[in-house]
Amino acid sequence: MIRKKILKLILGTLTATMLLGMPVLAEESSPDKGKVEIQEENTREEEFIWIYRTYNGRRQRRLWSLTYQYWVTDWIDVDPA
Repeated sequence: MIRKKILKLILGTLTATMLLGMPVLAEESSPDKGKVEIQEENTREEEFIWIYRTYNGRRQRRLWSLTYQYWVTDWIDVDPA
Protein backbone atom coordinates (compact mmCIF):
# COMPACT_ATOMS: atom_id res chain seq x y z
CA MET A 1 0.00 0.00 0.00
CA ILE A 2 2.79 2.39 0.91
CA ARG A 3 4.66 1.38 -2.25
CA LYS A 4 1.65 2.33 -4.39
CA LYS A 5 1.42 5.73 -2.69
CA ILE A 6 5.15 6.34 -3.18
CA LEU A 7 4.92 5.21 -6.80
CA LYS A 8 1.93 7.53 -7.43
CA LEU A 9 3.78 10.39 -5.74
CA ILE A 10 6.89 9.84 -7.86
CA LEU A 11 4.89 9.52 -11.10
CA GLY A 12 2.85 12.60 -10.25
CA THR A 13 6.00 14.59 -9.49
CA LEU A 14 7.65 13.47 -12.72
CA THR A 15 4.55 14.32 -14.75
CA ALA A 16 4.25 17.76 -13.16
CA THR A 17 7.96 18.42 -13.71
CA MET A 18 7.73 17.45 -17.38
CA LEU A 19 4.65 19.60 -17.94
CA LEU A 20 6.15 22.62 -16.22
CA GLY A 21 9.44 22.22 -18.05
CA MET A 22 7.88 22.21 -21.54
CA PRO A 23 7.89 25.54 -23.37
CA VAL A 24 4.52 27.03 -24.20
CA LEU A 25 4.19 28.52 -27.67
CA ALA A 26 1.85 31.44 -28.17
CA GLU A 27 -0.62 31.10 -31.03
CA GLU A 28 -1.13 33.90 -33.48
CA SER A 29 -4.67 35.11 -33.73
CA SER A 30 -5.32 35.57 -37.40
CA PRO A 31 -8.38 35.22 -39.61
CA ASP A 32 -6.38 32.93 -41.94
CA LYS A 33 -5.79 30.35 -39.23
CA GLY A 34 -5.36 26.94 -40.73
CA LYS A 35 -4.32 28.17 -44.18
CA VAL A 36 -0.84 27.36 -45.42
CA GLU A 37 0.89 29.55 -47.97
CA ILE A 38 3.65 28.03 -50.07
CA GLN A 39 5.86 30.23 -52.18
CA GLU A 40 8.04 28.68 -54.83
CA GLU A 41 11.36 30.29 -55.47
CA ASN A 42 12.05 30.76 -59.15
CA THR A 43 15.77 30.25 -59.63
CA ARG A 44 15.58 30.19 -63.42
CA GLU A 45 17.62 32.94 -65.05
CA GLU A 46 15.68 35.20 -67.40
CA GLU A 47 16.54 34.77 -71.10
CA PHE A 48 16.23 37.49 -73.77
CA ILE A 49 16.34 37.76 -77.55
CA TRP A 50 16.70 40.85 -79.76
CA ILE A 51 14.05 41.13 -82.50
CA TYR A 52 15.00 43.26 -85.53
CA ARG A 53 12.85 45.06 -88.11
CA THR A 54 13.13 47.73 -90.77
CA TYR A 55 10.66 50.59 -90.23
CA ASN A 56 10.53 53.67 -92.49
CA GLY A 57 13.94 52.73 -93.91
CA ARG A 58 15.54 52.48 -90.44
CA ARG A 59 16.76 49.32 -88.79
CA GLN A 60 15.32 48.88 -85.30
CA ARG A 61 15.50 46.31 -82.53
CA ARG A 62 13.38 45.41 -79.49
CA LEU A 63 14.19 43.15 -76.54
CA TRP A 64 11.85 40.18 -75.89
CA SER A 65 11.84 38.10 -72.68
CA LEU A 66 11.81 34.42 -73.62
CA THR A 67 11.27 33.49 -69.99
CA TYR A 68 8.20 35.63 -69.24
CA GLN A 69 6.95 36.28 -72.81
CA TYR A 70 6.77 40.10 -72.83
CA TRP A 71 8.54 43.06 -74.45
CA VAL A 72 11.27 44.52 -72.25
CA THR A 73 12.06 47.63 -74.36
CA ASP A 74 10.42 49.82 -76.97
CA TRP A 75 11.72 49.83 -80.55
CA ILE A 76 15.26 51.28 -80.65
CA ASP A 77 16.99 52.62 -83.80
CA VAL A 78 20.11 50.54 -84.47
CA ASP A 79 21.74 52.62 -87.21
CA PRO A 80 22.40 56.30 -86.46
CA ALA A 81 20.37 58.72 -88.54
